[in-house]
Amino acid sequence: MIKFFRKIRQDLLSEGKTGKYFKYAIGEILLVVIGILLALQINSWNQQRIENEQEIELLNSLKDEFQHNLGELNESIEINKKVTQSCVKLTEIIRADSIIKVPEIVDRLLVNIGGFNSFDARIGISGEIVNSGKVSILKNDEIRTRLGNWLKILVDCEEDILFRSDNYTMNLMPFLMKRFPLANGELTKKLEFDKSNYLVTYKEKSPFEPNLSSKDLMEFENQVWQHKHNHDYIVINELNVRDFVTTTIKIIEEELNKK
Repeated sequence: MIKFFRKIRQDLLSEGKTGKYFKYAIGEILLVVIGILLALQINSWNQQRIENEQEIELLNSLKDEFQHNLGELNESIEINKKVTQSCVKLTEIIRADSIIKVPEIVDRLLVNIGGFNSFDARIGISGEIVNSGKVSILKNDEIRTRLGNWLKILVDCEEDILFRSDNYTMNLMPFLMKRFPLANGELTKKLEFDKSNYLVTYKEKSPFEPNLSSKDLMEFENQVWQHKHNHDYIVINELNVRDFVTTTIKIIEEELNKK
């Protein structure tokens, strides 16, 4: 093609058609410029298409991750609500001075208040997007902001989770171990993840009886209250996180529908 244009120019010059030569040369330059612009535009379209495909892939991956976390949150909230209910019921028994009268119920409640759950978020996709700089691929400003906030929210929640666990382990459990036959909880304990009934438990109740003075009863109530108080923060956090996750999923779905 280049040789073809060159021959035309040479013929025009040899024939003395200078004016036509310059017009042709200008036209040739314009064609080259147009060709370059078209090539750049095609490259830009292709790059945009690749980025759009990457964005859709990231949005779908984020949606799957947040939907998984929503399921985990709902399960954790239900487990933790039962802990709260058990704390309230146990407090009622303490105040009625009925611990000796309903030992089986107390045994079950003591197991229940120790069955609290900690939401363990899956952040593989969201963490990679934020830490690798892929967040720039996402065009929705609100989604980008929410991803940054999401990781911060989880860090803040972790502090309350650790505080609850430490208080239970270092304060409530030592109190219970000195005053209750906690082994009786084995007779009421059910582990849902033990599908094959692998665990072996006790067959008989402990020969020991609860031993609490009046002073112990007040401390027992306070210990249960402290556990419930710490636990309430976790439940409220999880409810707020669930609202955040639910809204984020909705925003992601709306953005996908635009694609």
